[in-house]
Amino acid sequence: MDTGIMFLLGVYLVPLAFVSGMSAWADGRRPYLALILGVAGGALVLVASLLNPDGAYGLEDIPLLTLEFAARIWRAF
Repeated sequence: MDTGIMFLLGVYLVPLAFVSGMSAWADGRRPYLALILGVAGGALVLVASLLNPDGAYGLEDIPLLTLEFAARIWRAF
């Protein structure tokens, strides 16, 4: 898997973990899904940043990576 896609997947999983955690907290449940999403998202961001040949990714890379991913999907169809 491309490191840019790994980074994007991790970046988009972390907010989902936050929302899932808040939902579990509001309902009085244990946030198992939030924990899984947060760990997976954080691990993907960390691995993608370590494996990136140009150095670590930053927040300023998210819009460009998102557009590149959308273009890659568009070209596939």
